[in-house]
Order: sequence, then C-alpha cells, then structure tokens
Amino acid sequence: MYISISMLRRSAIALGTLAAFVVPALSASAQALPKAIKDAGVVRIGVKCDSPPFGASGTDGKPAGIEIEMAKQIGIAAFGAAEKAELSCVATDARIPSLTSGKIDLIIATLGKTPSREQVIDYSDIYYWGSSRVIVPKDSKVQKLADLDGKSMLIIKGGSQLKWLKERIPSLEFVQLNTNADNLQALQQGRADGYVGDAITIATLAANYPEFRTLEEPVDLGFNGVGVRKGEDELKAFVNGVLKKLKNEKFYSKTVPTFVKDPIVAAEMVKSFETDPPAAK
Repeated sequence: MYISISMLRRSAIALGTLAAFVVPALSASAQALPKAIKDAGVVRIGVKCDSPPFGASGTDGKPAGIEIEMAKQIGIAAFGAAEKAELSCVATDARIPSLTSGKIDLIIATLGKTPSREQVIDYSDIYYWGSSRVIVPKDSKVQKLADLDGKSMLIIKGGSQLKWLKERIPSLEFVQLNTNADNLQALQQGRADGYVGDAITIATLAANYPEFRTLEEPVDLGFNGVGVRKGEDELKAFVNGVLKKLKNEKFYSKTVPTFVKDPIVAAEMVKSFETDPPAAK
C-alpha cells in the first residue's frame, strides 16, 4: 500500500460520532464458541485507545474506532450483543502480557504479526496490512531514511518497526516510550530525531502538528491479526469465522468512512482490510 505523504498530511481524518452509525449485526459465527468463554458470558478484548482511527478515546470517553467496532462484532457473534465484548485499553507493550496472563481473551489492537511474537502467542487470519512512516521536525535536515544514519528514533515499546529499521540502519538508536502521545511530546522536546509508527496513525496525528513533516519512504510492510493464546484453537477458529464474515459482508466499507473522513485515505484503508495482502519482502 502506498499513499502520497503530502496527500496524507493534508487529509482530515477524524473520529465520527458513533451514535449516527449503525452496522447490521452479524449472525453467529459458524464455529462453536469455546465453553470457557460461553460460561463467562463475555469475551474480554484488549484494544488500543491512543491509535486513531483504529482505536482511540471517543468524545464520551469510551473506546472508538475501526478495531473497536470489530471487537463489538465479536461480542455480537458470540452472545448476540455488542456489550458482551468487554473492552480494555492496552498499551503496546502490555498487549501480549495481558493476553498470556489471562487478563484478556483476545487482542485487537494494531497487533503486527512477527516471528518473535508467534513464539509466544497465536494469531487469527490477517485482517489488515499496511506500511509504517516516520515523522521528523519540519526544519530537520533528514529528507530520507538513509539520513537517519547515526541519529535517534522514537518508537512505541514493542513496535514491530524496530527490527526492520535496525537491519537497514544499524547505527540508528531507539527511544522506546509507551504511547503515541508520549512519543509526540518527546519529539516536540527534541529528545530524538524522528518518530516511527503505523502510516495511518502517523498521518492522523501529524495532521494536528504542523511543526512536523512525514518522510515519503515507507517503512516495513506489516500484517495485523487478532492475538490468541497458544492452544486455544477453538477460539481462534471462532474469531476467523467472524473475520471472514466481516470481509465478505463489506463491513469495512461501511465502517472505515465513519472514522476516516478523507475519501482517498478511507479507500486505501478499505483496500488494506478487504483485499489479500501482498507477499512480504
């Protein structure tokens, strides 16, 4: 996926009002719901609350975003009601520990699929693919990724872009912080030379900070899936059944424009949700 960064930075992306948006409920997944989940009466899902348009705090203080709506559809498929998806905000570095410790049942929180993570948890089928981008101060001499040689980069703790950048720019040093807000504040304070994150999230955040600009070159190609504990094959099959319905019923075509107001960017995101990803390089 490639979008002109100048176009992205001009794009007005904002969270929509949930009350004005209704998606028809999905019928239950063809796969059986695991007994432990059925007995609990809820499915506990970790989501992001600082990564619009995937997940952020809405105007009412509740989580809002594309992945939030996905999580609600799992609640509907499991128990017939969106509120049966019990949502918890999770920081990037707390996603997998929250899952493996049993605090949550699933992760739907911009969770990129990596070999190291696959040693610890299982993933659903891929539901989203896309690249990452770097923002730098507007007056920075950095014009391309190669210019970051010997410099420093802000990244969210546990960010999958770190390995990709280290392999290509070995001298690049990393400052790992907990949230997008922490990283943006650190960049404003001059604590590093740039900040790397998911392309759409970076574009959304950078649109509000004219003192930053985004490098044109893409970083990595990521593949997001729902995180599931190892050995919970029944739950993974259930989630895959729901994801298949979402894709087949064009759920993302209806949902994305609610949270991404620029039609060009929205169309690119729908493409990343509803088409098969390119082969990883």
